[in-house]
Amino acid sequence: MKRLITLLIFIFTGALVYGQTISRLGRFSVDNIRGCAPFTVNIISTNLITVGECTPGKPCLMDYQGNNSQQQNLFVFIYNTPGTYKLSVLYQSIGADDITITVDPNIQPNFEIYTCSANQVSIKITDTNYNQYQIDFGDGAIIPFGNSKTAQHSYLAAGNYNISVTGRRLGAAQNCNSKVLPFQALLTLPLPQITQLTAIDPTTLKLDFVQQVNIQYHLEIAVNSTNFQLLQTLYGVSTYTIPNLKVDDNYYCFRLSSYDPCTGVNNYSNQVCSHNFDLTLTSGQNKLDWQTSGTGVASVDVLRNKTIYNSLPGSPLTFNDQLVICKTSYCYQLTSNYSSGTKSISLEKCGTAFSSVTPNTVNNTTSIVSKDGVQLSWLQDPLFKSVGYTLYQSQNQGTFFLHGQSPTAQYQVPGYNASGNFCYAIQYKDECDNQSQLSSPVCPIRLQASLADNNEVTLTWSDYTGWVNGVKNYKIEKFNKSGGLINTFTTIGSITTLLDNQLDLQNQAISYKVTAIPNDASLVSSVSNQVDVVKQVNLFFPTAFTPDKVGPPENETFAVGGQFISKLEMSIFDRWGALIFYSDKNEPWDGTRSGQPMPVATYVWTVNITDLTGQSSKRSGTVLLMRK
Repeated sequence: MKRLITLLIFIFTGALVYGQTISRLGRFSVDNIRGCAPFTVNIISTNLITVGECTPGKPCLMDYQGNNSQQQNLFVFIYNTPGTYKLSVLYQSIGADDITITVDPNIQPNFEIYTCSANQVSIKITDTNYNQYQIDFGDGAIIPFGNSKTAQHSYLAAGNYNISVTGRRLGAAQNCNSKVLPFQALLTLPLPQITQLTAIDPTTLKLDFVQQVNIQYHLEIAVNSTNFQLLQTLYGVSTYTIPNLKVDDNYYCFRLSSYDPCTGVNNYSNQVCSHNFDLTLTSGQNKLDWQTSGTGVASVDVLRNKTIYNSLPGSPLTFNDQLVICKTSYCYQLTSNYSSGTKSISLEKCGTAFSSVTPNTVNNTTSIVSKDGVQLSWLQDPLFKSVGYTLYQSQNQGTFFLHGQSPTAQYQVPGYNASGNFCYAIQYKDECDNQSQLSSPVCPIRLQASLADNNEVTLTWSDYTGWVNGVKNYKIEKFNKSGGLINTFTTIGSITTLLDNQLDLQNQAISYKVTAIPNDASLVSSVSNQVDVVKQVNLFFPTAFTPDKVGPPENETFAVGGQFISKLEMSIFDRWGALIFYSDKNEPWDGTRSGQPMPVATYVWTVNITDLTGQSSKRSGTVLLMRK
């Protein structure tokens, strides 16, 4: 009865007997039922309730993995693979009994080492795989297995040590591997060093810093101020990304401390701040404004299209870029350079430049009239770049209408007629799509000529007004029928009329052009239309003659002469219409007919004339023949 009670206790409690674990039915025991792989299990006793079992004479079958791989009297087995197994022992006389074996992964426990000042260290075990831990500080000091996950220790001297942590689960063997990390004990904590703060997007900043081994950092943040608050504890990293910010609305300052967990003292770095950066596009300039703290800033680099565009000393908060081209996209970014070597890089802001400045009006236009029309050319303010010109025409000072367009600063008006009193105006659009005002009317010089009976020529022309500084004087050129220059006249000032009364018996057909000379020597002169003048054939003839060889010889014959005659045919008729003389050789009439003197009387003469221009005409008159 006493043996049965003992057996029931073994069955229902699985009690430990002398450091051993009893099987489910209490028939055998093992040294451990749980451990880390590789895990060795020893069957300590197989005759807890029997005698002579599992001996060479009466062997048992052992199945360690529950897969019917049975072996006789195998008392030691190594589990290499983590898992849960059923260890069975099959007795010949009493049947089978079993026990559960748990094999855990052999995980080295993670832990963090925090350097403290005064050669101290603080340990934080971050592992969650074990129930208990043992800490060996590497100088002979060991904290035995327990539930605490933090510990501090003071070394006698600065130097290098190896700290190991071993984990153990409750009721398990102490066979799990330790994790060993090197550690350098320091007298004082080093200052943290921030290298860069970068704006990633409108909600995110990234902080980069020099990672120092076994240093715990406290990252602090201040918004639009220097009132810092703890943001994050950092360990084992050299960069940290801060999300959920409003980078376009605020600026954020950060500082990093080497935190001493043994004393609670912070050892701070310099601060670094982001930029609340705005780009404003106005006519002709791109304006950059930003808000930040200037503490520690030595200079600010302005990057345009990824390249440093300007470096501003000190800690300015604005920059105006006036060297911009309209309709061109520009991207800007700021880099604050701290005297400590730290950099803060802003978001990139982009925009397309524009200008709303009205281009200056075209105001120096030259016109040259030729047989092909009128050639207009002009100068334009080089501050504005034209993308095309529009030409307008008016007649008799009326409304201007569209005439044509030109890509360059010149325009040919075909079929120009000076008598039409045409004027022109020019307008252009610059590369910024801004339209200039219509220019002042530009009216080509209109030259007119009138011929007096005495063949004097009077020239009049319109005053040229296409230039800002006006006309210095006018030059009038006179040409012969072949286009050769005969003479040049120059007016004084802006006189617009000329009387040509020079005697010229050689050139019946002549032409004139007027050239306006500008006060601005850099401009091309303007030239008028050409006017052609054909002088009259003025005849010279006496009204009477005395062919008696008594008076002056010039009165002995009758002849018709004049200017610009190339051929003359003369006929003489009596009062009855009878022809009494004819000559086509420009010969005079001597008052005879067939050698016989004609009586005193009035005779009719006619001449057929061909002038120097090849034009023919007929003239007639009477002459009195007298004798003494």
